[in-house]
Amino acid sequence: MYWLPPIILLILVGGSGCQTAAYYSQAVSGQAQILCCQKSIEKLITDPYQPQAIVNKLRLVLELRNFARNNLGLDPGNNYLRYKALDRKYALWVVYAAPEFDVNLKSWWYPIAGRFTSRGWFRETSARKYANNLKREGLDVHIGGAPAYSTLGWFDDPVLSTFIEHSKTDLAELIFHELAHRRLFIADDATFNESFATATARAGVVRWLQSKSDAEGVNRYRSEYKRVNVFVELVLKTRKTLKGLYKVKLEPDDMRKRKAGVLQELKAKILQLHSKDPEYIGLARWAKRPINNANLAAIAVYYRQVSAFERLLANHADDIQKYFSEVELISSLSKEDRIKKMRSLNTDE
Repeated sequence: MYWLPPIILLILVGGSGCQTAAYYSQAVSGQAQILCCQKSIEKLITDPYQPQAIVNKLRLVLELRNFARNNLGLDPGNNYLRYKALDRKYALWVVYAAPEFDVNLKSWWYPIAGRFTSRGWFRETSARKYANNLKREGLDVHIGGAPAYSTLGWFDDPVLSTFIEHSKTDLAELIFHELAHRRLFIADDATFNESFATATARAGVVRWLQSKSDAEGVNRYRSEYKRVNVFVELVLKTRKTLKGLYKVKLEPDDMRKRKAGVLQELKAKILQLHSKDPEYIGLARWAKRPINNANLAAIAVYYRQVSAFERLLANHADDIQKYFSEVELISSLSKEDRIKKMRSLNTDE
């Protein structure tokens, strides 16, 4: 997630309405909390009173920073050199919303970042209150917890307690993902940004594991994201079905019944996957929760163009620098032409 520096937020608050002012005010205080009282990782790893498990993860972070810079062409700058402990599960709670009969997310306008398809809150209670207001407007709403976010160079992003206990590959993927945002970010195109970061992070994790001669780790990681790909394909097909359904002229109650049937079919397919492969246990749990246009669309933002970026990397024989060069060329296109180009590469569309 992209975040604005407090000085800009303070300027905006001065000329905004009450609701907008409250939103930006919490952003200022939340970012200030992240900036306050960070600790040097170099000092922490030499502190004999630190738990060894945390020390090992912090050492891994330094290793991943170096790998990102030296092997992936991702400049970490001064990111992930300091540590911040938070007294909560997530760094942010992110609210997504979509009309009841529309597969596209509602967007909000942010200075510099342009239109963005989510609202981030530093307090879960605030996120849920805002989400409830959107529900009362008749929107489908989803709240997702984010363990990290990128400020795109406005600040030096720290390692947070919200993700330090991730597995080694999950930690690597998160750091490479956020550093990819520093490499490339386009205002008004969240799907391009997030899909690029997801695909780049995946490639980075594989290369990092290969550099450690961890063939078993590579196979295990590839199996994990192949399962994710199966799930994403189901989500994208469901959104396509819903998109067609919403074009049909039906009474609202009839439309709701048809919509519920489509979503129930998605749940059944996911549970069927789990019945055949116990490794789908996490997705089986997801399928038992409420599903609506908002959470399906949020998943699409992060994954809809991933296969296009992976195809692009393969087209350049996995030469990541040539890949970055072409991605930058595509990013310079108009949004309409950029979407056409990505669709021509995308095996999922």
